[in-house]
Amino acid sequence: MNKSHLFLALPVCSSIWFATSIIIAGHFYPNYSHVSQFISELGATGSPDGTLVNYLGFIPTELLILSFVTIGFSVLPKTKKNAAGLILIAIYAFTLGIAAMFPCDFGCGPEVSSVSHRIHILSAILGYSCAIAAIFLISSGSNDWSKSKYFSTAGYILGILAIAAFINLNPEFNMVGAIQRVLEISIYTWLILLGLLVYRFRPA
Repeated sequence: MNKSHLFLALPVCSSIWFATSIIIAGHFYPNYSHVSQFISELGATGSPDGTLVNYLGFIPTELLILSFVTIGFSVLPKTKKNAAGLILIAIYAFTLGIAAMFPCDFGCGPEVSSVSHRIHILSAILGYSCAIAAIFLISSGSNDWSKSKYFSTAGYILGILAIAAFINLNPEFNMVGAIQRVLEISIYTWLILLGLLVYRFRPA
C-alpha cells in the first residue's frame, strides 16, 4: 500500500473505529441517548467504561489522524495553506487526545467543575476550532493544485455545516448529542474527501 492509499485509508479507519467505539460504549451505558448526550459522556468520570472508552476508543482514533497528517506532508502539494491546514488538523487530533486523557465530569455539565473537566472542555473547543479552520484553509487553496472541480465547494459546505453545529453545542439543548455527531461527521467526511482527492488525482 503506497502513501496515497494510506492517506485515504487512515481517516476511513479512524472514522470506523470512532463510530464503533461510540456505538459499543453507548450500548453498555444504561439509558444513554446518542441524540441528547455528548459523546464525551461515554468516557466521563464515573461512566460505566470510561477508561476503556477513552484509551481504547477515543485515543486510537486521534493517533490514526496524526498518522494521516504525517503522510499528508509528503503527498499533498507543498503550499503554505496545505502546511498550515495539516498543522491545524494535527492540533485537532492532539487536543482531542488530551480531552480523552482528561475526561469531563459525569454528565459533562456540572455546576462546579473539576480541573480535568475544564481541561477537557478547553481542549475540545480548541480542537474543533482548528479542524474547522483547516477545512476552509486547505479547501480555499485546493483549486490551485487539484484537478477536482468540486472539492473546494464540498469543503465550504462541510465547513459551514461544522460551524453551525459547533456554535450550537449547548448542553442545555436537548439534541446536543445529534448536533455533536453532525460536527464530527462533517469533519470526518472532509478528511475522507481529502484522502480520496489525493488517491484519485495524486497531485504533484
